[in-house]
Amino acid sequence: MSLHLSEEQIAAWVAGERSGEVAAHLAGCPACAGEVEQTANALVLFRESSAQCAAYWAGQPARKGSRVWRWAIAAPVIAALVLAAVLVRRPAIAPAPVEHAQTGFVRIPYVIPPLPYERTEIVHMDVPVAALIAVGFRRDEPAGASVPAEVLVGQDDRPLAIRILE
Repeated sequence: MSLHLSEEQIAAWVAGERSGEVAAHLAGCPACAGEVEQTANALVLFRESSAQCAAYWAGQPARKGSRVWRWAIAAPVIAALVLAAVLVRRPAIAPAPVEHAQTGFVRIPYVIPPLPYERTEIVHMDVPVAALIAVGFRRDEPAGASVPAEVLVGQDDRPLAIRILE
């Protein structure tokens, strides 16, 4: 046998796997015998500490809920309240100037209204009926015809509203 027992041999001895060769070595080597005793004592202490821990937690009153669960419930509620406060305090969007009834202009559907600081101008042109039908206006003229109109155009040259001239 080698000079001293290996860790595997010591662990096997403490676990209950006995052999005559290891028993003979332990009888003649006080260093290995001390190592086996120290390992066995460490396992006993570990077993006792886990029993004490289990007894401690068994004696504690049952907890109704942890703080994590309280926060998991409270966080969405707080977020909803903040969102509601933001939506309530948000100023109403001013109607676009092209929606006034006196001007006769009709907003072109699906077009973003001009911003308050955006420059607009009125352009006189013949608008194809097919283009009017494409954006959602109903016309009795044939699709190949054109109608005279005034078009309100934004500063980026996008049409915002139209007034058909009869």
